[in-house]
Amino acid sequence: MKKTTVILISLTLIAGFGWLVYFGLTHSRGIPVKPEKIERPVIAAAFIDKDIDLSSGLSDEIWQAIAPKEIKFVYQITVLPWPIAREKVSTAAVKAFHNQKDIYFYLSWADQTEDRVVRADKFSDACAIMFPMDEKAQPHSIMMGFLGKSNIWHWKAASDIQYWMKQSPANEAYADFYYPFEEEEIFAVSREVPKSAVSDLLAIRVGTITPKDTQDVSGRGFYKDGLWQVVFKRSFRAVDIQDDADFKPGRKLCAFAVWNGSKGDRGGRKVISDWAELDIK
Repeated sequence: MKKTTVILISLTLIAGFGWLVYFGLTHSRGIPVKPEKIERPVIAAAFIDKDIDLSSGLSDEIWQAIAPKEIKFVYQITVLPWPIAREKVSTAAVKAFHNQKDIYFYLSWADQTEDRVVRADKFSDACAIMFPMDEKAQPHSIMMGFLGKSNIWHWKAASDIQYWMKQSPANEAYADFYYPFEEEEIFAVSREVPKSAVSDLLAIRVGTITPKDTQDVSGRGFYKDGLWQVVFKRSFRAVDIQDDADFKPGRKLCAFAVWNGSKGDRGGRKVISDWAELDIK
């Protein structure tokens, strides 16, 4: 073999070995993948000079004039037991507007059953909206209140019927709910009458969700023909700038969740959305 041939083979082997070493060092943690641009749904919240009195209903004529945005849901799989293969709430239609005094949100989703009664083996339908309080929120909303301070509005069908219709959803939960031989409860020790159908909550991280000192959010839901329609209402300006979601003009992140009581959803067992953007005009 000629000397030049040996030299060429040696140089080729050395170059190949050097390339393998370089590739191994630069890709020791995996082959880099170009991240895909996140396309978040945008929910327009335009100014509309209208007001909604929830005691009179949801004001369908206002909402019918606003185009909905479809929000997709996935199971929150971080909570045991993990969801089994079953039908779930897959999407919700979301709308919003403000009149510079109050801001309103509308959520509607298909549900085959109206679940308002709570007992040992029965749970309430519910929905929630989450607003991150930190400017740099986590990339995805895999849990409500995950690794960041968040303001959460939680509507429950059981609270709704108790607050708006003055009916107690706990009647089926306890055989001795009423004091013996009385037609209605005299000593209110077995339940707390809610001040709203919506709980205004604060979460700083996982397992820290608590009611806020100020409960500023109201809401109401109606069920008809297999469809839930729920409207949230809160003052446009934050009462407590430290703990209330701020709705100044521009874009703000938000996420949504739905509980299907007839399927055993409660607590952390629910479907959640990824971040959406609220575009406040």
